[in-house]
Amino acid sequence: MKLLSALTTLIAFECQSHSICASADDHHERNLLINQADAAQRVNDAVKLAMASVDSGDVNGTALPLNYVAISEGPQQLTVALRLPGVDRDLNILVDTGSSSLAFCDGSLAEEAINITKKDYAQCASYSEPVSCPDVASAPSFSNVFFMGQVFQGSIAAYDINSDVEVASMDDAYFTIMSKQQFYACDGPLDGIIGVAYAALNNVQELPSSDFNVSSMWNQSCVVDGESRGSCDVGDTTTVDLPPPIDQELGESIKTGNNENAAFGLYCDYAATIGSKVDTVVPSLGIYFGGDLAMNNTFYNSGSPQVCIVTQ
Repeated sequence: MKLLSALTTLIAFECQSHSICASADDHHERNLLINQADAAQRVNDAVKLAMASVDSGDVNGTALPLNYVAISEGPQQLTVALRLPGVDRDLNILVDTGSSSLAFCDGSLAEEAINITKKDYAQCASYSEPVSCPDVASAPSFSNVFFMGQVFQGSIAAYDINSDVEVASMDDAYFTIMSKQQFYACDGPLDGIIGVAYAALNNVQELPSSDFNVSSMWNQSCVVDGESRGSCDVGDTTTVDLPPPIDQELGESIKTGNNENAAFGLYCDYAATIGSKVDTVVPSLGIYFGGDLAMNNTFYNSGSPQVCIVTQ
């Protein structure tokens, strides 16, 4: 599921993935900022305030500044800047509410990163609506948006690209480095995807041996307009649910799909995205709130979303 970043309010997602929204008539109105610099400052101030509350023990969870990307084809996206150990550059990772995996597009990262451990798992994930191969009436439906790759484990850092400061880390997180992909999360300035949903959506395949050919997991049925169409063929491998990388930061708050607290909330200062250039990353126009912070922050308090209105 692609995440539209054209949000005019904080949306807090509870354990059953119900969104809690409200109209401006019902709750306190909060003006969106047209000026991107002012919006980014407000986002960074809110992140610092939220994490100060965590440090003082008032609330659990985490807050991350999210960036904004206008894509030439497809909806706009919220992203987070992540870095692998030994890789001294930001990787602009799409935030997805409908999955819980972390996957990087650039296959060379497997050699470039340091202190990461290759695991005996591989991941093959398909995302698009089913499509069919032409002239094959008896063929089943297939996907043409997918990635596959080896699973690794290591520490991932999240950065504020306004200040080039590390704001959070995910220690010993599981992630995939793609060896084959045909995926919108690898288009333009995007370098991968991080899902913020539940553990059941981060399934991988246990490999029969360390020299297993991961690329064999994609069962290509045909090529249409240069795009591969097929399905994940996991054979007789065992499916395992790994903890989502975001769990490494949130701990118990989203350990299961039956948690009592909200798992995450997202905020984007939409008005400040107006005029953003296509394929350009605009820093700190949104926030990810995880754990209890999803309902205890400056944009959403005690079950009352603070709805934004655009002012000129």
